[in-house]
Amino acid sequence: MNKSILVGLIGFVLLTSVSCKEDPPAPEPVPVDTVRIDVQPIFNGADLYLDSTYTTVEGHKVQFTDIKFYLEDVRNGAIQLTDAMLFDYDSRGTLLFEGEGEASNFSSLTANLGVGPAKNNSDPAAFDNDSWLNISKSNDMHWGWNPGYIFVKVEARVDTIQDANDVFDQFVIFHAGGNANLQTVSFSNLNWTSVSDHKDQLSMELDMSEFLQSALHTINLQTENSTHSAPGQEALTTKVMENFKEALTP
Repeated sequence: MNKSILVGLIGFVLLTSVSCKEDPPAPEPVPVDTVRIDVQPIFNGADLYLDSTYTTVEGHKVQFTDIKFYLEDVRNGAIQLTDAMLFDYDSRGTLLFEGEGEASNFSSLTANLGVGPAKNNSDPAAFDNDSWLNISKSNDMHWGWNPGYIFVKVEARVDTIQDANDVFDQFVIFHAGGNANLQTVSFSNLNWTSVSDHKDQLSMELDMSEFLQSALHTINLQTENSTHSAPGQEALTTKVMENFKEALTP
């Protein structure tokens, strides 16, 4: 047999042998640890639902229609969990945050209740698209007429006439913000619960009855029912921010 033909046949056999081998299996993806934080609003110890009727200590019937708030720069010491969390009870239920993180790194958490001055004074369109500070995700939690974010938003309807008829004649609008009103929260000895492999959950409560009457302040919805954090509204804005801080607990 011609040498060149023989070499060609050997090369063809070797090439065919190599090409017929199966590709090695793809490596298994590395599991990613995730955490979820939920906040359940309550009133007098029972779960609170928007548009349901509750009674204040003054005897006024109230229906909460909107509850939203920001936590920003959420971290445990040098380890940051996320740049910002936005709670929106109407749109997202009890979910505050879900994303990458190892629960073991976050036995304690500190955060701004609101948005710190550096970011509060920044262009909301400049943040990453997946950040809750981006204008496309903050939506009505960023003032158009006033620079900065709304830190805490509570809206409600109140029946101020104590009789047998339910007439919710008073609207409550608490839009608290502004650098001077920033609060910080700190939670320690957090009890994370494993819900599946590589996923842990933290459950918190927001006590709206304590929001109206805490050890610090009482908010009477009949006479204290509106703040946009404008000049002249400092006293009520302070009550809203400080009471909200007291109401949020793990």
